[in-house]
Amino acid sequence: MSVLKKKKMSILVFIVLPLLMLGCSSKNDESISVAEELQINQGAILKYEEGKYNLYDYKKDQYKLYEPNKAVVAYDESSSNYIYSEDKKYYIVHNGEKNEVKDKEFTDIKISPNGKYISYFIEDEGLHLKVFETGKNKEMKIDSKVSISGVLYDWYDENIILYYGVSNDGVNGIFTYDLNNNKEDLIYKIDEGFLGFMKSSKENIIFLQIDFDNNKELMILNKSNNEVVLLTDKVELLQDIVIKNNEIYFVGKAYNDKESLYRINENKVQRLVFDFPSMVEADKGLSVDENGEILFIGKDDSSKNKAVYSCSEDKTISLVSDKASDYNFIRINE
Repeated sequence: MSVLKKKKMSILVFIVLPLLMLGCSSKNDESISVAEELQINQGAILKYEEGKYNLYDYKKDQYKLYEPNKAVVAYDESSSNYIYSEDKKYYIVHNGEKNEVKDKEFTDIKISPNGKYISYFIEDEGLHLKVFETGKNKEMKIDSKVSISGVLYDWYDENIILYYGVSNDGVNGIFTYDLNNNKEDLIYKIDEGFLGFMKSSKENIIFLQIDFDNNKELMILNKSNNEVVLLTDKVELLQDIVIKNNEIYFVGKAYNDKESLYRINENKVQRLVFDFPSMVEADKGLSVDENGEILFIGKDDSSKNKAVYSCSEDKTISLVSDKASDYNFIRINE
C-alpha cells in the first residue's frame, strides 16, 4: 500500500471512529430516562390546588412549595429513591434514573427501607403481591405458601416483607419473606380471629387483633425477640399509628368516643383533640416532623376544606398550613 493510501485510511478512521462513538453514546443516553433527585423532609405533603396535587416540603414549622414539583407518593430518605405519578402513570426513580411502573392498575404501593425495592398488589383472580428491584426494574420471584389477607403488609426491613395471612396448611398469622434467600417464616400465630391493622417500624410491629366476638386488642411485637405485649383493648378503629420518644400516637377511634388523635400511655388511651379542629381526618394518617411533633389532617364542621395540624409533646395543637380541598401525607422511610 502506498504512503498516500495509508494517509487517506488514517484520516478516514480518524473521522469515522469518533462519529461512531458519538452515535453509540447518543443511543445510550436516549435509553436512560433521567429524573430529578429529591431531598424532602418528614411531614412533606401533597396539596390539591388548581386542579392538581402540588408537592410541599415541611421545614421549620412551615410548608413551602418544593421544586421540582412532583406528585410523590412514597420516598426513601436514605437513598432519595421515590415513586411519583404523572399523567396517570407511576414512575420509580432510582439514583436519578426513572422507570415506569409496569402494571397500570395496582393498590397500596410502597418503597422498601433503603429504596432497593418497590411493592404493590394487583388484581389477578384475587389480590397478588408484586415486588420489583428498583435499580434494574426487575420483578422478584416470590415463592410464598401464604394467602395474604387484604393488603395487610409492610416492609420488615430493607430485604424482608411482612404480611398477614393464612398458609396453605391452614396456619393463621403474621409471616415474613426474605428476598435474599426466598425463606418464609411464621413470626406470630393467631389461634382465633384475624387482624384489622398492621404496621412495621424499625424496632416493632404493631397490629390490631380481632376475635370472632369482635373484641379488639392492640398488640406490639418486639423484632429483637418476637415477644408480643398487649398495649390496650380500648381501641375500636385504627387508621395509622406512630411511635415517638417511647410514646404511641394513633388516629382512629377509642370505644365510646369519636374519630380523633389519641395517645397510649401506660395502657391508657387518651384523646388529644377536641374542638380544634372539630374533626380529625383519621383515614389521612399521621406524619412526624423533624422536631418530633405529630402531624395530622383535620377540618371544621362548617368547612369542606382541610388543613394540617401539629401536636406537640405537651399536647398543644397548632395549625401549620392554610386550608385546601385536599391534603395527603407522603409516605417517607426514615
